[in-house]
Amino acid sequence: MNVPEEDRVWVRGWFPVLFELSCVINRCKLDVRTRGLTVMFEIMKTYGESFQPHWWRDLFRIIFRIFDNMKLPEQMSEKAEWMTTTCNHALYAIVDVFSQYYEVLNPVLLDDLYQMLKWCVQQDNEQLARSGTNCMENLVISNGTKFSSSVWDKTCSCMLGIFKCTIPHDLLTWHPDLGDSHLTVQSSNDENVSSEGQGDSPQRQRTESIHSTASTISRESRDHCIPKAKVQLSDHQLFQGLLIRCVVQLELIQTIDNIVFFPATSRREDAENLAVAQGNVDESHLLDPSHDQQQEDQGMYQFLSSPQLFMFTDCLLQSHRFAKQFNANHEQRNILWKAGFKGKAKPNLLKQETQSLACLFRILFRMYNDEARMDAWPQVERLLLDVCHEALEYFLSLQSDSHREAWSSLLLLIITRMLKMSEDRFRVHAAFYYPLLCETIMFDLKVEMRSILRKFFARVGSAFGVTAKA
Repeated sequence: MNVPEEDRVWVRGWFPVLFELSCVINRCKLDVRTRGLTVMFEIMKTYGESFQPHWWRDLFRIIFRIFDNMKLPEQMSEKAEWMTTTCNHALYAIVDVFSQYYEVLNPVLLDDLYQMLKWCVQQDNEQLARSGTNCMENLVISNGTKFSSSVWDKTCSCMLGIFKCTIPHDLLTWHPDLGDSHLTVQSSNDENVSSEGQGDSPQRQRTESIHSTASTISRESRDHCIPKAKVQLSDHQLFQGLLIRCVVQLELIQTIDNIVFFPATSRREDAENLAVAQGNVDESHLLDPSHDQQQEDQGMYQFLSSPQLFMFTDCLLQSHRFAKQFNANHEQRNILWKAGFKGKAKPNLLKQETQSLACLFRILFRMYNDEARMDAWPQVERLLLDVCHEALEYFLSLQSDSHREAWSSLLLLIITRMLKMSEDRFRVHAAFYYPLLCETIMFDLKVEMRSILRKFFARVGSAFGVTAKA
């Protein structure tokens, strides 16, 4: 074989070693393949600086075979073990290598990496699905400062696709009268995971020749999708898949929050809002809008365009409305509960309902205070008015004390952010929500909620000239 001089060290040296390690990973028992994975990625991390871009492309064609469904074990228990151990280990290692050599790997492998992450979160394996979202977060936080606008577009589109394909729509429609024969899903990488397949994908031929592997694997054979096929699901399998999708939705919400604002920032803000409401700290500092900006600029917010941020808010609003629709459907929740879905208590999506909305509000309020985004202010204000009004109306409709209590931190966030607004903006928002906030005092609220409402109504008095100036 005629090999160019600059590629000889790859074809006759590195590639055979790495290929044989991949064979060990794909064929051997857990302890051996784990060691093989460790050695393979240590080689990449140590010597990858000398690798050419097309060498990396050949290498990742081999690595992605670990996730290829055509090569996964057929037995469910073995398949679950493979995903939880080998796939999970490889996923984190791939992201580490990608981050280490981002400038070289981004142009040649980013699309394939995002496709693989999307595949991982769609699997009925909770550990792998969680790892997919965590790796997405690690990848973006580690490299987001180096992303171009086009890479951010790809990143946001990937997350939008993951959001859409993991919404557990069957929670709203499942009924025991349907029977197992009607419970079919498409095992594919399509976003619509519950639609029927259009037929089996062509059988892909594989070879153990290292030369043919390096040179003849087509893009189609590198596509690590599950081949389309109609699969009959038992209730248990369907419930397990739906539960994993619920978990992924929560993980994605947290991922967006961590990417935009940096991990722990939102939890710290919630703690500060509670402290302000309880009167345990100096309010003048925490109610200063610049205080929020100093904290939030640690994240990727400043690197995201307004359309990209609006893409995130659309995802979050869709996730919130789905959770709200499910939580309000008491009849369907009872049906699922009696069928054994999600433990001994009636299932709910309270965390998804509140956390998605909290993240959405944080993004919109941050944009509302960002003078660099003045062109987006009219759209942001309209969204804030509409979504806040919708949220308060929904809160007033809640029948359960525990459900209302789950909204406490969200209401503290909304009202505290309003108190930080300029006088003109405060008047706009206060006038829109005033009748709804008046209704909230009819509930048996916690002390901190009554305290923040008192601050709101006191400011309304001065802002609208109801109270006399001292």
